[in-house]
Amino acid sequence: MKKKRRLKLKVRAFITFVVAIVLFGYVSFSVINYGVSKKKYEAEEKKLQAQLYELKDKEAVLNQEISKLKDDDYLARYAREEYLYSKDGEYVIKIDEKKAVETVEGDLTENVPTYIIILNTVVIGLIIAVLAFIVAKIKKEPKKKVSVAWYFFYSFKLSSFKTFLLS
Repeated sequence: MKKKRRLKLKVRAFITFVVAIVLFGYVSFSVINYGVSKKKYEAEEKKLQAQLYELKDKEAVLNQEISKLKDDDYLARYAREEYLYSKDGEYVIKIDEKKAVETVEGDLTENVPTYIIILNTVVIGLIIAVLAFIVAKIKKEPKKKVSVAWYFFYSFKLSSFKTFLLS
């Protein structure tokens, strides 16, 4: 009888444990899902706020344009500039300002392949290294203390390098 009672208690405890785990999982999932949804909606709200500000700015610009278009002189000038209307006896010559600005302000390296830029950089680096080497060789003053790296760099004879290592 005690064994049956113990078995029933164990089964109840197990069922209670499983139910508690399921409830904990459900609550955890709900909380995490709520947090993710909240972040998503906050990001969407920020995006929509930015869009709203852009639209309000655009509305203000368009309202200014409407008020300007009510002026007859501005309307006539606008029609001549945008739609190439002309008065009697006038000739219309349109110059595309964007192309003129692009040719003046264009990037000089945009049409040059990358490998040519890299090759030029390497060649300039080699020229600088050769010039530095020549300047160092031209100097007549011998240095009293020479570091190992400089000695190795300037010694061309293997025998002198061997004697340096052995001494």
